[in-house]
Order: sequence, then C-alpha cells, then structure tokens
Amino acid sequence: MRHSLGPLMSPVLLMLILAAGLATAQPSYYDAGVSACVPGAGYDHFPFCNTSMPLADRVHDLISRIPDGVKPNLLTARGHLKSRGRQALPELGVPSYYWGTNCIHSSMSANCTKDGRCSTSFPSGPSWSATFDRNVMRSMAAVVGRETRAFFNLGNFTDNGRNGMGLDCWGPVANINRDPRWGRHGEGGTEDPFLMGQLGVAWTKGLQEGEDQRYIQVAVTIKHFDANSLEGGAAADQGYDRHNFSANISKYLLADYYWPAFRASIKLGKAKGVMCSYNSVNGIPVCLDPLMKAARAAWGFDGYVTSDSDAVSDAWRRHHYVKSAAEASCLALKHGQCDIDSGNTYYDHLLEGVKAGHCSMEDINRALFNTLRLRFELGLFDPIKDQPYWMLGQGDIGTDEAKELNLIAALESLVLISNPGILPLKAGQRLAVLGPHGNASMDLIQVDTGVVCPPSPSAHAGEWQAEAADAGQFYCVRTPYQAIQETNGKNGTTTYVRGCDLSDELPGGFQQALAAAKLADVVILGLGISERETLDPKFMEREAHDRDRIDLPPVQQQLANYIIALGKPTVIFLLNGGMVAVEDFMNKKNVALIEAFYPGMEGANALAQSIFGIANRWGRMPYTVYHSNWTKHNSMLDHDVTHQRTYRYGADAVVPLPDLVCFFGAARFQVLGPSGSQLPGSNFQRKGGIA
Repeated sequence: MRHSLGPLMSPVLLMLILAAGLATAQPSYYDAGVSACVPGAGYDHFPFCNTSMPLADRVHDLISRIPDGVKPNLLTARGHLKSRGRQALPELGVPSYYWGTNCIHSSMSANCTKDGRCSTSFPSGPSWSATFDRNVMRSMAAVVGRETRAFFNLGNFTDNGRNGMGLDCWGPVANINRDPRWGRHGEGGTEDPFLMGQLGVAWTKGLQEGEDQRYIQVAVTIKHFDANSLEGGAAADQGYDRHNFSANISKYLLADYYWPAFRASIKLGKAKGVMCSYNSVNGIPVCLDPLMKAARAAWGFDGYVTSDSDAVSDAWRRHHYVKSAAEASCLALKHGQCDIDSGNTYYDHLLEGVKAGHCSMEDINRALFNTLRLRFELGLFDPIKDQPYWMLGQGDIGTDEAKELNLIAALESLVLISNPGILPLKAGQRLAVLGPHGNASMDLIQVDTGVVCPPSPSAHAGEWQAEAADAGQFYCVRTPYQAIQETNGKNGTTTYVRGCDLSDELPGGFQQALAAAKLADVVILGLGISERETLDPKFMEREAHDRDRIDLPPVQQQLANYIIALGKPTVIFLLNGGMVAVEDFMNKKNVALIEAFYPGMEGANALAQSIFGIANRWGRMPYTVYHSNWTKHNSMLDHDVTHQRTYRYGADAVVPLPDLVCFFGAARFQVLGPSGSQLPGSNFQRKGGIA
C-alpha cells in the first residue's frame, strides 16, 4: 500500500507519539533485574530507598554500603566482560544494570517483540541534519527514547538474556564532518557546528524529556568527545588509526569548530552523558585530558562520562602516554573525569592504581556518585506504580505514529541536487530501474540499528522464537524498485536490472542494463557505497575504516556513463553516509540527481513519492560535496579546517551547503533545485526551521 501524507506534519505529532501506548500491554511490576527498593522484598528499609531524602544523600548512602572491591565493576560498561555478574548488588537489593545501549538512529534491541514489533529504524545521521527541522529531529529522538524504555521494561526477553537494555543511550554522534573520507559519516551529521549543535539539542531533549518530568526518560550519551574523525584505512599507510592518532588543533578551532555541538547539547539540552574518544588531542589522550573537568564547570555538566570501548587502555598501550594500565585508569578517573570504562581496564587495574597512589577511593566514589545518581534520576530506585515510563511495553514499539514520522523524516531528508525538468515523473510510463542500489534493502538502513525485521513465521512453523531474531534480516524492507514499481501503477511497466555490483562487474551486466534502458521512457539509477556489503576497501565506509577515495567505484561510473549517453531522461539516486563526488552528473540535460544518504526503513517509499511528485519535502545538503580529486591535495591527518575545508573556510565545492542564513529565523521557504526551478506545490510552511 502506498503511503500518503497530508500537506503538513501535524503539530501534535509528537504528542501522538508520546500517547501511542494507551492500549499497551503492561509489564508486571518489579521484573527481576530492572528495579531496586522493591516494597516487601526485604531491602526497602535502607535510607537510599527513602524518597523523602535529598537525592544526593540517597546516592551517598548507597555508595557507603558498597565494598571497595566491588566498585571498579560498577564503573565498567556492560558489567565485567569476563563474568555474567552484570553489576548486581544482591545484598542491597540492587539489580544488575547494563551500560551501553546504542542509539544512533534507532533503539538497538537485539530482538523484536513476540507480536513482531521491531524498533523503528529512522534515516541516518546526515539525513537528520538534511531535514533542517528541529521538530522532526526531536520527534525521532522521542520515539527512540520511548522504545528504549519499552524494551528495558520487557527485560532480557528482547536481548536473548545476554544483557537486557540499559537506559543510557550511546548516541548521537556529534563529531563534525571534517573530512569526507571518515568512515563513520553515516552516524554523524553535518560540517556546520551550529547545525550539529541543534541536532544534539534535539536528540537530547527528545530522548531525555518524556511525559513524566520527575524522571529522565532515557539518558543521552553524546559521542565522541572530541575531534574523533579518523578511523584507519586512509591513514593506515602512515601508521595511524583511531587508537593511536593525536589530532593537532588550535585552541581557537577547538572552541569555534569542534566543541560547539557538545557545548550546545550540554548547556541547552542538559545532556546527561558524554563519551570520550580513542584519539588524543594535542598529545593528550582525550579520556585522560583535564578538559572534561573544566567542561563540568564551564558548561554546567552534571552527568556521567564513559570511555569508548577501552579507550583507557589505549592511553598506555597505543598512545604510550603513561607507563601502566593502573596509571591510565587513575588519570582517566581523576583528570579526565571518565566515570565509566567501556572495557576491563578499570576492573583489572583501578584498585592497583589506588594502592600505588595514582588516585584515591575518593576519586572512585566521585565517579560512582555521577553514575548512580543518573540511575536514581531514571527512577530506578523509586516506587514504580505511578511512573508512566514503567508502563511502556510491546504496544509502544513500532507504532503507526512512529512509521508515519519515519516517512516524513525520510521525505524531508532527500536532497534534490539537480533537476533539469525531469522530475516529477508521471505514472504509467516504461521505467527501467538499474544499478547495484536499485533494489537495495539492507543498504537503505545505516548499519547501527536494532533488529529491523522479525523472524519469518514460515521458518518456525508460525512460532516466534527469540533466538531466531537476526540483525541481518531485511526481507521486510521495501526496496526502491518495489516502491517505484507500485507507484508507477498498473498502466506502466517497471523492470529491474542490477547491471553491476558495487565495485565489480557482473557477467553481461552492462549489456542487460543497456537493453532495459533502451526500452524505457525513463531510467532510474541507484548508485553509491555501503557500510556492509563486500566492496573495494578504497570505497568502503564503516567504523574502524576510512575511505581512500570519495568518487564512485569505477564500475558504477562506467555503468552511469553508458546509460547517460543514451540520452534518455535519467534519475540517479545515491546511497551513502559521507559524500560521493558527482561532478560528472552535474549540468547534464538528461540527468536529475538525488542524494538519499541511508534513508531508513521508509526510504524507498520516500524516494518513490518524491520522484513522482506525490510528496515534495526536499531537504538540503548538510555538508560540502567536493571534487573527486580533493583527496589528492588534502591529508586525512589535517584537522585544521581553515585549510579550505568546509563551506566556512572557502572549500572548492561541486555542491555547497545552502545559504544557512535563509534557514536561521526563517521557517517559510521555497524548495528550489540548484537551477532555480521550483517544483509544483513546493511553497509550504515547515515547522521548526532552525532559528
């Protein structure tokens, strides 16, 4: 069924989302492993359970009852990785807690619910920025927060008993788009510090602020602080990766370019969490840098800090900044204000560091206070019968309202880069959908996602099984070809030919694609890169791997050249996180070009509706598109963006950012292609423009 939308997102859409759980199947009270201070269980007599006491006094009372030998485990993300104790304090009636639930564009649950509801998988980070719509950003974050709470209430069921779900979301990624080769642009957002800050504020408020103002719905964890935009790959031949690289950045650029998104998230959004990164800045490993201690005072930060996955270990193993794990643990805790270690370094070496005099139990207790206070603020130590968040369950996951929002977000994130009068298409034509992404499902969705599709009932005789959930299943995701075929209607014909793989030829692929194109009135060509598929490493983007090149793989460029040479009207859409060079497609009289990023679960529907003019909600580029030869003249190691990087510092752009002034303080604007031709019906009132 084709999705249709009214002319505007309802002003009360966020309220509908928050109220969507009225018919929710409620979890039982005091499910094991999620609540403390349970009345009648024999532990509610402790002072830390007394809700009439000041919160700080309650936290200090709890800390005073925890043996010193247990404390490093409580400062270890995901519990001690070598045991399944998971941080429980049974003698105090305090259940285990799981630190480290990822929330990049969805709640990353390892399962769907028994009735087949999966977490809502929204478009990727750059897509969020491309909407330039704070209401949509915040509404998406609210869904992620609400679904995370619901999964938490469902307990280990949704994680096959491995971890449960924590209520500290590790996301969003607030790192600036400094270099297009960075492997994690699919998680990030924009090259503009102000816009990234607005995204961070929207994420923070959406996740943390729900219907019960007494408690935090879900704690945001803004990452990765800071200057984290090198993974490895492009700089590997010089001996650098994210674990040993030190970014040299002036104090001015740190304050003006690298910090604003974090500062805005903390000062304006009241973010409760920050993740420190693997890299060093100016020779100091970030998780050991006194900067965060200063930020607590300067920005009013009162939350917790976690390391990226054992970044504390990197301080001595890879950066060689200190001589031992014990010293690294203590400096991270004392100087870096890193309360949680995502790894085993604190667990194995923190008390050793105290014994050696590198830090004190007072430092450990301060970190415990920051982390345990957050759990109190989440309502995990208070009676839960009057807490609405505890009432969330299966019915609050994958709601119709969330699906509608997902489509709106995808529609607002697609960017019409060029359109020489080809779009919108009329239905009922002969269409050829070609290219390695023309029939994509998996690559519509950024890799950091929860399970997207429930286990197929046919595979299990109609019975749902938790163990059958597979994050690699995408059978339920509509592809561009499928959406275009349906939208083209019964009076038209729509064929699909892959033509080539992402970086390899297919036997007879070009010939088959050309044959289909010659019979078509219009060709739609799906090109791009991937975070998942097997791809020439020079073009692959993913965590721990940067691209060497920013152009399309040659085989895709060759296919596109063959098709364009036919002279047929051709619509190209691109799937990617970081930019892909498009100079060869610009100013072609027969080519319309769409940047789709990784548009999420509803991405194919959004593409089809936009191509056929059913919807007209185009976004704007959140980062500069450079020439393909840009990488030959710009080092991946250079963090000085004043060297003609980004729109702010004179970058030579094929596709620049829009004039941001038109968005700041102006909510009403026309949607124009670079050629200046207005699409029909594009004059509309968009709510929540950046101001």
